[in-house]
This record gives sequence, structure tokens and C-alpha cells, in this order.
Amino acid sequence: MIYITKGATETVVLTLTEKVTITDPVFLFKFTWETDVTDVDPLYWIGTDSSSYTYRYNKFTLIEGTDVTFRLGQYVYEVYEAPTGSTPTDETGLDLLEEGICLVSGTGSTVYD
Repeated sequence: MIYITKGATETVVLTLTEKVTITDPVFLFKFTWETDVTDVDPLYWIGTDSSSYTYRYNKFTLIEGTDVTFRLGQYVYEVYEAPTGSTPTDETGLDLLEEGICLVSGTGSTVYD
């Protein structure tokens, strides 16, 4: 599970390298808000892996409000691999590496906004 606090800088650690099928991929994160999947478009973010030990884990730094601006609540996250040097804007044609739950807490936009 990924935990995000509104307005905070978060470190996200996942195990993705064991699932990649291409050399030195770009990691595209997709966040889909679970409260109303028909009303809110998914959020996309390209994470830069800063791990010194990628064979063991992948480490990303996400700045909420700068990199991605979330509403409060629960999201489904998906991480896709894309070829080195690419800048994907959605997951079309990409391989899914991992999916899970992301919880966003703090103060800010809610389902009632």
C-alpha cells in the first residue's frame, strides 16, 4: 500500500525490477480514484527510480501537489514499464508491473467538493 499525505513529499518503495521485461525502463504510475471512477480521470506520473539497489527495491520520491495533486481518499495504483527515453501519457501498449491501493490523507479536496 502507498500512503500519501496532502502537501507532503513522500518516499514510495516498491519491488518492480523483478518484473520488468525491458532494460532500464521508465516507470509510469496510474492512480484511479475509487470513490467515483466515472467522474474523475486517472492521474498519471512518471516516477524516477532513485534506488541504489534496484535488484532489491525501487525507490521514488513523489511531491503531492507538485508531481500529482490528489483528492482525499483511496486510489488504485498501477505501475507500467515503458521504453527508456519515452514519455508515456497513458498506459496504452505498456506492460503492467504492479497494482495495489494508495491512500491519500490530510486536508483538501474531498468527495463533497
